[in-house]
Amino acid sequence: MTGQSSSALHRPVPVHDLPAAGRPFQLVASFEECQQIARRFDLIAVERLAAEGTLSPEAGGRRVRLSGRLVADVVQTCVVSLDSVPAHIDAPFTRLYGWDAGEEWEEGAGEEVFLDLAGELPAEPLDGDVLDLGEVAVEQLALELDPYPRKPGALFTGCDVGGDAAADPSTSPFAGLARRLKQGGSGNGG
Repeated sequence: MTGQSSSALHRPVPVHDLPAAGRPFQLVASFEECQQIARRFDLIAVERLAAEGTLSPEAGGRRVRLSGRLVADVVQTCVVSLDSVPAHIDAPFTRLYGWDAGEEWEEGAGEEVFLDLAGELPAEPLDGDVLDLGEVAVEQLALELDPYPRKPGALFTGCDVGGDAAADPSTSPFAGLARRLKQGGSGNGG
């Protein structure tokens, strides 16, 4: 990940000269940046997005470990009622980047990848001297969002489009096909 980012939250930080003790970072998205992030993820709103942590060198300076915490307040759309669902996110995260990490990913290109979640974190390729901490924070937000936000108490009662197929199987979209197959038709227009 380089400083060449089109992210709504662009915070490039040089990582080629990190002190052994690490370099702390802190970022807070502006109101305009929060609006752009909300549009990117089709959210009603991103009311707050902040991240803090430390960048530390590893493996003799060939790798960079990012240890941080993401805090965000977002408003999503309920998948059942389409009402607003506010959510507070407060999540620690760790990422590992390396100038030599591209080789690891190229070795298994086109093959299935198995990650040992209890093992060491795989490194993401770092192809420059700058890491965009804003994009890292936005990516982490995407991982933390509830993929199916649901307002408490929201119940799906079904829809009444063409009747209830479960109650009357003859109204199923496949009922016509089933009748045609029973009559010996091929179902291909012939």
